[in-house]
Amino acid sequence: MRVGERELVARVTASDPPVVIVDGVAHEVTAIAGGRSHVRVQGETAQRIVNLDGQGLPTSAAIGGVAVALDVRTAQAAARDAALAAGRTGGAGGGLVKAPMPGRVVRVLVSAGQSVERGTPLVIVEAMKMENELLATTAGVVKAVHVGEGVAVDAGQALVELDPS
Repeated sequence: MRVGERELVARVTASDPPVVIVDGVAHEVTAIAGGRSHVRVQGETAQRIVNLDGQGLPTSAAIGGVAVALDVRTAQAAARDAALAAGRTGGAGGGLVKAPMPGRVVRVLVSAGQSVERGTPLVIVEAMKMENELLATTAGVVKAVHVGEGVAVDAGQALVELDPS
């Protein structure tokens, strides 16, 4: 999540009450009426009331009457957003097309030795129930295909290597 200029990593446990670990510090959270929560650092007695805006993933919070904008995303959404920010090229650098996020290869659309133009679809990766068509960033010849259909891939994994023309 991003709070102002600070980027924080938070994990929520399934305990009762839930514990939210923010940058290594455990906080117990107890929901109260009106979309508010009591939050206290585990092991301490002082607590704060946090008002969230009632969204599925809140976009703002108020602590002690001071409102703060929040950008809260799941790890998967953050990976997707980073991939989209890099364009639909699958994180390509030079002639290497990489998986933008963890997923499964649905289709391989090219083979080694094949000539491609810039923008040619190379591979379709399914992630979070969405199909992502990864495109050639440059014209060239497919030097190698590193994956096959049905294969699970990690973010940043090499999928197709191009020899630019």
